[in-house]
Amino acid sequence: MLAAILREFGKPLTLEEMEVPHGVMKVGATGLCHGDLHIIMGEWSWDLGIKPPLILGHEIALEGEDGTSLLLYNARGCGKCKVCSKGFPQFCERVRVLGVHEHGGFAEYVQIPSGYPLVPVKGEAFEVAPLADAGVTAYNSVKGIGEGDSVAVLGTGAVSMFAVQMLSIKGAEVTVVGRNESKLSKMLELGASEVVKAKGEYSTALGEAYPRRKFDYVIDYVGSDSSLRDAPWLLSRMGELRLVGEFGGELNVSGQLLVLRGIRVRGVLYGTLRDLIWVKRLFERGSLRPISVPYTLSEINEAISDLMEGRVVGRAVIVP
Repeated sequence: MLAAILREFGKPLTLEEMEVPHGVMKVGATGLCHGDLHIIMGEWSWDLGIKPPLILGHEIALEGEDGTSLLLYNARGCGKCKVCSKGFPQFCERVRVLGVHEHGGFAEYVQIPSGYPLVPVKGEAFEVAPLADAGVTAYNSVKGIGEGDSVAVLGTGAVSMFAVQMLSIKGAEVTVVGRNESKLSKMLELGASEVVKAKGEYSTALGEAYPRRKFDYVIDYVGSDSSLRDAPWLLSRMGELRLVGEFGGELNVSGQLLVLRGIRVRGVLYGTLRDLIWVKRLFERGSLRPISVPYTLSEINEAISDLMEGRVVGRAVIVP
């Protein structure tokens, strides 16, 4: 089988022919996300214990039958700890993720060990693959937000594109901040109330555009210093900052600001199996539109370059 293999951090993936392992399933499509870029560049190798050679790709849709694909819920915990018993295996100290700890979906076939649920969905794999990670994360990131809530969305990637659609369904007022005009235009098309183009820091640009406005929620899908710097100051009293992106930013916030305004801060990592099932239902009802940009497996390094340079509007999806 053909596979794209990480052999050395900071280098392009190598396309190699491998023997087909026993008990594999056919990959329909696998999304390429910024998490893969962090791994390729070696930025998460110590935290996650990543050891090349490794087939990356964690946002996986497998080929099903009769026009159905199978979405992989990609977080297997120990099943015994407190967080696992509550249904949050992504926070387990012993969590395993295909494409991170074991070979993933940037190949023609992938082994699915026991303990990784598969969720059937009506749709072509290249279209639905982004639901498996970006869709789940977006769903988790907007939980509890309702009609009339004012929400600032920082970032214009695939996760935030799903989130804007979900927030629009909920009746929230959504302001999106980003740097790419094509992506901001897509956000308006997907249901954003308004957009702000940032030339420098995201949160600073929003504060300058609306100096008197405060938001019930600020959801940061970037997670860099340029997005986090002024984010807490954009919140209304009892507002909430939600962190989704992981671009290495540091949050520095006054304790007095948190206390006097009752501000909350919450980190968002992936989601639950139940979240994935709800995302699948939203898609099958026609309420959720994945923005898939297909590349062949042989084009994976081109896709990586396009994603790094901000040329992908939506989710780059690798089709073997």
